Amino acid sequence: MAKIVVHRRARKYLEHMDARIKTQLLVKLEALAEHPEEAANVKPMEGEFAGFFRLRHGDLRVIYEWDKAQGTIMVSHIGPRGDICK
Repeated sequence: MAKIVVHRRARKYLEHMDARIKTQLLVKLEALAEHPEEAANVKPMEGEFAGFFRLRHGDLRVIYEWDKAQGTIMVSHIGPRGDICK
């Protein structure tokens, strides 16, 4: 199981979310931590964000970096689809 580390800006967005959506997203993150290679709705990113992965949850996107050697998933950004990569 990988350890999840949430960046300050992602944590701030997460704290202000609707409780129902926040709970659903946390369940997805826990599932991601258990099986990072088999997670659903995950794609590797390209361009400026090469090396990062994108997790889709409805209209929200979670951008994270997975360090296989240390077993750590660093969540960098959480936000709506249109705003996340700007």
